[in-house]
Amino acid sequence: MKNIKIIALFFLLPACVEVGFKQPQPQKGIMLETIPKEIIAYYSNNNDTTKDNNLFKEADINVDSALSENAILKKWKGNYFYNQKKDSLWYVIMIKPSSDKSFDAYQLDGGKQETLSILKGITTVEEIRSKEGEIELLIIDPSPSEFKRIIKSNAFEKVDIYN
Repeated sequence: MKNIKIIALFFLLPACVEVGFKQPQPQKGIMLETIPKEIIAYYSNNNDTTKDNNLFKEADINVDSALSENAILKKWKGNYFYNQKKDSLWYVIMIKPSSDKSFDAYQLDGGKQETLSILKGITTVEEIRSKEGEIELLIIDPSPSEFKRIIKSNAFEKVDIYN
């Protein structure tokens, strides 16, 4: 399958400690078979040559092959949730439309104490630690109502993909 630059870009976003889900999120929502053209058009046209960010072009994206059994896009409550499977876990990027017809990307950073506290207050959190005792990965499996609470808690943080 063709390497999808738009999707790969999302997973290059910095996160100190990844948060892996046991299943794609949200459990409810509409599963999409392709990436909506408005998202592709926004990210492919949002090149800022002054920042040397000509990251990808629409021609580089094969929309029909962008999603697979290991790459799922869901739409729920007006937002998009891109789920990428790595090993046995799913990593989620939330894509929210803005009022100016742009899109913002959000992800969980389990390395922040505030995020960890929010997640532990909502659902069961499994911490994977290094030999030195540092948290390397958080694993969660929220119910639909718990995932909704995670969204409402603002645990997902906006990330700048054009930095």
